[in-house]
Amino acid sequence: MKQNIKIVRVTDRESFKLLEAFQTIVWGRGEVVPYHVLIAFQEIGGVVLVAYDEHNKPVGLLCGYNSFKNGEAFHYMHLCGVLPEYINSELPIQLRVAAREHLLEQGITQAMWLIDPLDAFEAYTSIHRLGGVGKEYMRNFYGLMRDPHNRGLESDRLVIRWDLKSEEVEEKISRRSIDEKDNLDLTSIEKSVITVRDGAFKRILDCRLNLNIDKFCLEIPMDIESIKKKDLSIAIEWRETTRRIFEQYLRKGYLITEVVKDSKDNSCYYIFEKKTSSKS
Repeated sequence: MKQNIKIVRVTDRESFKLLEAFQTIVWGRGEVVPYHVLIAFQEIGGVVLVAYDEHNKPVGLLCGYNSFKNGEAFHYMHLCGVLPEYINSELPIQLRVAAREHLLEQGITQAMWLIDPLDAFEAYTSIHRLGGVGKEYMRNFYGLMRDPHNRGLESDRLVIRWDLKSEEVEEKISRRSIDEKDNLDLTSIEKSVITVRDGAFKRILDCRLNLNIDKFCLEIPMDIESIKKKDLSIAIEWRETTRRIFEQYLRKGYLITEVVKDSKDNSCYYIFEKKTSSKS
């Protein structure tokens, strides 16, 4: 999609109010971040970035706030979303890159956000495109959620940590997506789940919880939403089995350092690596 987009740090109060309606379009729910909370994010130690098209219509939103936990200061990106017609564009990347630039100007070097670990798009964007690293898994973080996107599965979340000054982050965000290629040979990497195709979708036959190697991969579906609509029981099976993998190996000190796609097999893979001093 050809873009004529500007990303700005909004300050006008009426613009904040319009973002409530925008959120319902993007996430399809009534439980939005109220405009007065967004104002607080912006004015008291946070950031709200809005992407506008050539008609000054909001088409993307990122918001978050600065936080402190376990002796560490960081920025928590609470929401990042775009209108459906921009999902496959560079806009989701551009919003976080713009936030990175602002945070570095403020002297903040660490950021984090949460993704549904079965959301292949978010995983690929967060880790492969932006250089984030998966370090922590949170089981049913929000409890059962009512919005259409989350309904049906427990709200497990993977914590993405983003080292804003790292060379790997700089390298990944500077690549043009049109030039990207997944060069990793998955045939040479051990797999933590064994799958079989069952009609249009794959099911998990077995999982491996006792691997003791430097690197392995974890397959997830390319489109968990389609599976949920067709057969919720298969989606629940994916959630419960992959949860065991995430919890087991992250607890043992592995990091999730990459996400690759296998377009021929319509699958997506997390790459787990043993933690080293350079990756921690």
